[in-house]
Amino acid sequence: MKTKIFITLTLVTLLSGCPLEGDNGNTGGTGATGETGATGETGATGETGATGATGQQGVDGVAGINCWDLDGDRVNDADEDVNKDGLWDAHDCSLDTSFSENSKVEFNHQHICEALANLGQYPEGCPSAIHTVPTGTLTNMSTATFFDDGTGNKLQSCGISPSNGLLSINLRDFVNSDGSTVKQAWFELEGGYIASQGTMSIFDAVNGGCSDLCAADQNCIASVAVRKTSEASSCRIFYHSDTGGKYERYCGSEIPGAYTAPDICMTALGNDAIWAVRCP
Repeated sequence: MKTKIFITLTLVTLLSGCPLEGDNGNTGGTGATGETGATGETGATGETGATGATGQQGVDGVAGINCWDLDGDRVNDADEDVNKDGLWDAHDCSLDTSFSENSKVEFNHQHICEALANLGQYPEGCPSAIHTVPTGTLTNMSTATFFDDGTGNKLQSCGISPSNGLLSINLRDFVNSDGSTVKQAWFELEGGYIASQGTMSIFDAVNGGCSDLCAADQNCIASVAVRKTSEASSCRIFYHSDTGGKYERYCGSEIPGAYTAPDICMTALGNDAIWAVRCP
């Protein structure tokens, strides 16, 4: 009997540590999520690092084209030395060719005026009934044919008054976009109006082709050949009217510290603007 009791107690002891069959227990609930903490302040900006080494210099761009280089080939061609002084510089640059004249003269000039005069009619712009064509020697204009009239605002042609001619260089004030004032110079032909115009080669113009046309016309008081391209010039023939005001053509603005406005006009004479005018 003692032996059986021992075995039973031993089995009970061994089985007491094993789980018993039956339902699993309920799972415990999930705890609530905690709130997110506030974002911390941004830290101070760090010190700027040392400047890096300078990179290699880029390749130089193509040089600009000079103002006298009419064909843009960067070669000083013979016909681009406009004033024929052996140099290629600002004196060879073409000038602005804007011009103006009395609009009534443009409408009534030459044949219309002549036809109306034959009918005894002399509208404004046309020569009056007592008009006479100015006479004199047709003279090529140059720096030697202009004289300061003493006012500082006008250069007369042909000679000292009363021997001066119809062509003059007049100075006008011009206000730049930056507010500075410079002098502009204008050719003015008193009583002159364009009676006819055409085109000729630079070669012919430089060699007197335009002035020859004026010399062959007894009513012509002046002519001007204006350079248009590296090969061509316009040729304008002028008649005179005692009621027509004046023909005007801009020829340059002063370049402070370099050239005066009259200087720029003078460099054009015989090249960009080939004037021939009757001098008393």
